[in-house]
Amino acid sequence: MIQRIQTIFLGIMVLALISFIFVPIWSKTNTDGTTSLILDAFSLSKVENGVIVQSVSTVLLLALAIGAAGLGIYSIFSFQNRMRQMLIGMINSVLIAALLGAIIYYSFQGDKWLVATQKGNYGLGLLIPALALILNTVANKFIRKDEEAVQSSNRMR
Repeated sequence: MIQRIQTIFLGIMVLALISFIFVPIWSKTNTDGTTSLILDAFSLSKVENGVIVQSVSTVLLLALAIGAAGLGIYSIFSFQNRMRQMLIGMINSVLIAALLGAIIYYSFQGDKWLVATQKGNYGLGLLIPALALILNTVANKFIRKDEEAVQSSNRMR
């Protein structure tokens, strides 16, 4: 049923992944403050004196976030088939883990653009997919628990 606790976890996960699109993920500023790198869901941009001088599309991050959010929505409405819902949850975990890996990859690529002694700063954009992965795992646990309860009641009949 759609009013189960896993629906709440999946709904929060979907909202988190949608909000991921609008927050900065990683940034790094030169020691003199004139050059900075900014990674978001759309691009990795090098900004010098307020002007973007170099930019690389990071549409992979956008696609993974939207794909994981879409699978989360599909999982919410697949409540009648818990086995399919668990499979969707496992695939979604892989997508979110790939999103985290792509974030790390792009931040290391950005490190090569700007040689500075200080490290880049990860923002809220790294924490949101980690939260989404945890919420997805908890939702899968409750889906599995529901399936086990149904299977045990079938054995008693």
